Amino acid sequence: MHIRPADVTDADAVFELLRQFVTGYPARRQAFDRDYEYLLAQTYDGTDLLVADDEGAVIGYALATRFLVFYAGGQVCELQELMVAPEHRGRGVGRQLVDAVVARARAAGAIEVLVPTRCARDYYRALGFTEAATVLKLPLT
Repeated sequence: MHIRPADVTDADAVFELLRQFVTGYPARRQAFDRDYEYLLAQTYDGTDLLVADDEGAVIGYALATRFLVFYAGGQVCELQELMVAPEHRGRGVGRQLVDAVVARARAAGAIEVLVPTRCARDYYRALGFTEAATVLKLPLT
């Protein structure tokens, strides 16, 4: 198993994982296809879309963004999505994806990696993350 940047051939597998992702938004294929292509075209600088590839099968993915903020004095990275197929959990796939996001953030000069989470708090604590803030949201649709 290895971690690599996603490519166009991974779209169906990543979408299937997205459908299983615990979230308050429905997975819509048309929006996914539009956004997936946009991310792969690297028109959205500062984004990492990585997949866990197990002998040609995508068994997990991570989506992270880096952005510049004043409070940290540089870039921060936010891990927005981390998903591993249920049958592959407990094998370190998620940890390898997180480690790859952290390595890429560090290489890009980011100050810290943030993870907004509600359900996986203990998982991220076990990886060395500490609780620092509460995330609030205002739906616009």
